[in-house]
Amino acid sequence: MTRRGFFVSFEGLDGAGKSTQVASLGAALRADGYDVITVRPNDTPLGELISGVVLQHQLAASLRPWTEALLFNAGRVQLLAEVILPALGRGTVVIADRFTDSTLAYQGGGRGLDQQALLRLHRDCCGDIWPDLTVYLDLDQSIAVHRQHAEQLPIDRIEGAGDDFHARVHEAFDRLAAEHPERIARIDANRPAVSVSHDVMRLVQERLRTAVTAPRPAVVR
Repeated sequence: MTRRGFFVSFEGLDGAGKSTQVASLGAALRADGYDVITVRPNDTPLGELISGVVLQHQLAASLRPWTEALLFNAGRVQLLAEVILPALGRGTVVIADRFTDSTLAYQGGGRGLDQQALLRLHRDCCGDIWPDLTVYLDLDQSIAVHRQHAEQLPIDRIEGAGDDFHARVHEAFDRLAAEHPERIARIDANRPAVSVSHDVMRLVQERLRTAVTAPRPAVVR
């Protein structure tokens, strides 16, 4: 399938504000006349099932790192086939709350799986498809923990992993951003959400101006 749209992903630690920024960017781009969809890993029936299996507390440590990685990749295959690629083929701007970089950071950096093996898996399962732009919301780990506790929401089994785990995840995100500066743009997420949104919108607008995608009438869904 020929990709005519524009694919943006958001990455970072839990608590970095990805969901807020995905929604804010989507609304701003729609106001500018772009056809936009926002997606999460569980936005297919299979993805919803996988999220429940991987993240629920009852499984605790019984789920092996490669099981996590394989399940998340299976969900990504379906998300690409059912949602992302058809939308890109229509010329839509797709904004994803997490994509492959999360697997590299959480199952690679956090769980210790070999990054090259994970990259081969992505290549073979997902056709080596990457976002046109990845926004890395870089947040201090201590602030991420504080935000999660302040929200008083249930913590899933990955969010509830130890500080050492999340430190390795943060390091992995930093390393990925350093390795792929042409794709991954780091934005300081330690600031108020409105300041972050302003920087995100300016960044995406600059990238869209150089992309093939042009503003299209909004599609009512």
